[in-house]
Amino acid sequence: MKPTYFDFTVEDLGKARRFFERVFGWRFEKFPMPYEYYRIQTGEPDEPGIDGGIGAIKDTSISGGKPLAQVTVPVPNLDEFLSRVQTNGGLVVEPKMAIPGIGWYATCAEPGGLKFGIIQADEGAK
Repeated sequence: MKPTYFDFTVEDLGKARRFFERVFGWRFEKFPMPYEYYRIQTGEPDEPGIDGGIGAIKDTSISGGKPLAQVTVPVPNLDEFLSRVQTNGGLVVEPKMAIPGIGWYATCAEPGGLKFGIIQADEGAK
């Protein structure tokens, strides 16, 4: 299973957006969240690579007050993979949550503490 999404957590959201727009030509679209968050289109849909998102440190408690880059891996059954994470010495950092219209998501960490996301697609998630 390969990552399909990345998240950046940054100190100054406006400055970081301008930086990535100017350096890479990325496009940002506000995403409906209870805080300021943007989806990032990194290229054309037929271009290789993955898209992502960006939010502020102040809105992301798992960042520990520091910038964070995190990848998300799609899985067919989130509950099964959460169990696999724990069985193999990892942690569930943020429990299973719905991302309406997208699916079920959780943040995990491998035994050394590196955080990553796992997501199960489900457009009916609420």
